[in-house]
Amino acid sequence: MNPRMKNVRKTVDKILNVCILVLFIAMFGVTTLNVIMRYVFNSPLSFAVEFGRYTFAGMVYLGSIYVMRDDGHIGLDIVVDALPEPLHTIVKKFSRVLVLAYLAIFFRMVMENWTNRSSTMHLPMSVVYLAMVIGSAGMFIEELLLLLGKGGSEKLDAGDMGGGM
Repeated sequence: MNPRMKNVRKTVDKILNVCILVLFIAMFGVTTLNVIMRYVFNSPLSFAVEFGRYTFAGMVYLGSIYVMRDDGHIGLDIVVDALPEPLHTIVKKFSRVLVLAYLAIFFRMVMENWTNRSSTMHLPMSVVYLAMVIGSAGMFIEELLLLLGKGGSEKLDAGDMGGGM
């Protein structure tokens, strides 16, 4: 990987790490506060469950970019690896094209529901869906790089990634 691309990847990784960390702290804090409010004061927070669901989904979609880069999503590797070499490569590339098609459709579907509002917090769903948009776009880019043979993670040490996850 060329140095410029490596620097871009490091910067993106640092931003993703901070976003995932903020989402986790927010989810943990609100969930903990809700437990205290429910069991100590008998007055639960009305938005806590929805907030926890959205922050968790945000962590999942942003974290999926890392998993895509490492080619770590669930697959039938045992079947594909058993195929003879020319067929193995064809099936692998075809599956990458299918994943790209799915991510493009998913991105489009999220954008179609962009203007709805959440039920409890009454947030515009664009706020909630932002992590899905970023996650699907990031996974699309990582999958495309893998398809073109230019992707995959180069193991960076924790200092390179701003503390690393």
